Amino acid sequence: MINLILTIGLGGAIGAITRYMTGIWMLAWLPNKPYIATLIVNVLGSLLIALFYLISSFFDIKDSLRLLFVVGFLGSLTTFSTFSYEFITMINQRSYVLATTYVLLNLSLSGLIVFVILKFSKN
Repeated sequence: MINLILTIGLGGAIGAITRYMTGIWMLAWLPNKPYIATLIVNVLGSLLIALFYLISSFFDIKDSLRLLFVVGFLGSLTTFSTFSYEFITMINQRSYVLATTYVLLNLSLSGLIVFVILKFSKN
């Protein structure tokens, strides 16, 4: 049990660092738009989880690797709490169109990526 917890922790540390570095990179590229980094990691996380489960359907992947990647890495990489905070900040700033667009893009792009990969993997 302790090995699985440490495995998840390792994945979480890598995911958290990746999330932080994505934020830094995006702010350097698009200053004053921190929400773009959140959108990117949420969509990227959806892509990666869909690909992981697609690959899992062809190969026997150990539970420890699944926990490391899905629970640890992707759990830290994707940022629903940050997404929620940024959404409320946009609402408080009365940026209603931006807030609505932000929610729709996060949900639709992330969901679409998982749907497309899993749908077409069954053909």
